[in-house]
Amino acid sequence: MLDRNKSTGIIRHIAFYIIVPVILGLVIESLNRKSLAAGVEYMVGSPLLFCFNILIILLTLSFALFFKREIFVFVSVSAVWLLFGIANFIILHFRVTPFSAVDFTLIKSAISVSGHYFSMLNIAMVVVALCLMAFCLACLYRKAPYHKHRNGKNIIVSFISVAVITIAIMFIKSSSSSVQALSTNYTNISEAYENYGFVYCFTNSLIDTGIAKPDNYSEEAVQAVTSRLEDKESTVKDNGKPNIIFIQLESFFDVDYVKGLKYKKDPLPVFHALQEKYTSGMLTVPTVGAGTVNTEFEVLTGIRQHDFGVCEYPYKTILKSVASESICHDLAGLGYKSHSVHNNDATFYGRNIVFSSLGFDTFTPMEYMNGITENDNGWANDDILVDEIIKTLDSTKGADFTFGITVQSHGKYDVGTDKSYPLEVSGAPEGMEEQYTYYVNQIAEVDQMIGKLINKLSKRNEKTLLVLYGDHLPSLEISTDELENGDLYQTQYVTWNNYGIGKKDKNLASYQLYPYILDLAGIHEGLITKYHQQSDWQAVGYTEGLTMLSYDLLYGENYAYNGINPFNNSDLKMGTDKISVTDVEEIPGTTDGGKTYLVTGTGFTPYAQVYFDGSHLDTEWIDNSHLKITESLDFEPDEEETEDNADTENQEETEADDIDETDSFTIKILDDDGVILSTSQPLLYKKTSLPDSKMPGLY
Repeated sequence: MLDRNKSTGIIRHIAFYIIVPVILGLVIESLNRKSLAAGVEYMVGSPLLFCFNILIILLTLSFALFFKREIFVFVSVSAVWLLFGIANFIILHFRVTPFSAVDFTLIKSAISVSGHYFSMLNIAMVVVALCLMAFCLACLYRKAPYHKHRNGKNIIVSFISVAVITIAIMFIKSSSSSVQALSTNYTNISEAYENYGFVYCFTNSLIDTGIAKPDNYSEEAVQAVTSRLEDKESTVKDNGKPNIIFIQLESFFDVDYVKGLKYKKDPLPVFHALQEKYTSGMLTVPTVGAGTVNTEFEVLTGIRQHDFGVCEYPYKTILKSVASESICHDLAGLGYKSHSVHNNDATFYGRNIVFSSLGFDTFTPMEYMNGITENDNGWANDDILVDEIIKTLDSTKGADFTFGITVQSHGKYDVGTDKSYPLEVSGAPEGMEEQYTYYVNQIAEVDQMIGKLINKLSKRNEKTLLVLYGDHLPSLEISTDELENGDLYQTQYVTWNNYGIGKKDKNLASYQLYPYILDLAGIHEGLITKYHQQSDWQAVGYTEGLTMLSYDLLYGENYAYNGINPFNNSDLKMGTDKISVTDVEEIPGTTDGGKTYLVTGTGFTPYAQVYFDGSHLDTEWIDNSHLKITESLDFEPDEEETEDNADTENQEETEADDIDETDSFTIKILDDDGVILSTSQPLLYKKTSLPDSKMPGLY
């Protein structure tokens, strides 16, 4: 009888470990497909792939066998998988690409934009739900039964169980062509998650990062690629080098490609006029609905994002530590200065760090702009970029490369019905009428911005080449059968120039865009640039050769560059306007019984904050040249100051770590999360117009 009860217990134990992963897998796949029926259909229609996903869940759950508190660990791991499934379900409502491991590296960026997608009530509900789950797990930890004794036999059985599951996973992985397909067929990430299952794809995104080493990688193999390239010199002259401007248009595409969509007035008259007169074409991008910086990465480097791991963002991995060949580094060889302008947070996707790896000389994010206005969704309007782009061209005497990044037409698009818009839109997919109306009106304003920029560029006495392109389709739940071109991964690019470059239309991939444009301009700098310009894009081995060069540069031995990566991080300067403090004076009026002070200087924005002696002071922004300190200063002069610390007037801005802020005022630009982006040179108290600032003892 005892043996029978023991056998029954073992059977129940095994059944528990099988049934729970199956239920979890079904729930997760239903959330992934936003339908229980679709989840069941996947389970029945793709049994091997479904079982493979279940085995992965089972493997993670089986590690609970090694713990005394087996039930607690089992439930905790199950809860994590369920959270991943729910997170994927929520993310798919706001973007097309599903939840992947790289999203953990984007948590800070996600939090910074959460206000555009969630109300305070939504955020509060999420926080309450997480707290409730944590409370329940804490109670489970205290109340659930646990094994008081774990003998050697139990440990051996646990090892055998984990080993059997692992072998089963490895066997299916090696013998099933449908499972193996993910490693080479994940260009469409959304389809990959639907075809292969959330669990498998998400797990793969955890372990599959970087560019895989080519099977034949060697110095000889790299030389076989580079030896075919001619040493073609650029034809631009010192006094004839054009300014080159690329503008990445957020979620922008030609809405004429949406079947049945109608409007009384063309929303994109400037864009369409450019298509008629100047070089343009379709642009195949690596993402849809989100993932802006992966298109950005391809455009700036000429390297394929597809060569990296599933859903990987090179901005958050390799480019944080390795400098890459880029259009900026290549143009620097011709004397160009490179700038980026973006009306969003500096730290979003880590651009304030990555742009140094890509060779930018300056970066002007929204924290360095004045006069920003916002649309109904809270994103900065793009008209601010016109003058900021012109500023970059005026900031140097020579030729410039400027990379603009817009944000106005970013999702989400369901902003409510309490406002009418100038452009009436009809023929949108059922249930999406309001979203399309809002989106079309946003890109119509972006089109107006393009017209204003071209108008200003036309009045400058400088050769200029302008390139505009959409980074990906908007997250409007668009399907392939709703598009005239039937491709979710195609946007469009257009160009403009004022010095006679002829119209040469060509459909491109985003990693081919800058080499093609530079070729039109007679510029042939850089190894990857030359590879694209001199290769037959349809030839067998074209992408393999590009992968070889990309791996060699970022992960390999730099055989193509004589064993040394020739690209160094640039000394990235934030903003084009110098931020300085020239005086501080006491002004009439008090705040809470204290004193008020006026700070005079240059380059002030609403993100500028005053610091004295290294400590933050309550600051109000007035205008570009003035800030107000709204708390009293408590200062006792240090009579032992040295002359070395006194003279700072002619120094350039440096990083905060290099500045001695003792007894000095500094201006720091901070983002919304309190990250210090740059710091001005200090102004000593004794150099100001404040009382007792010129006491004899200080000199």
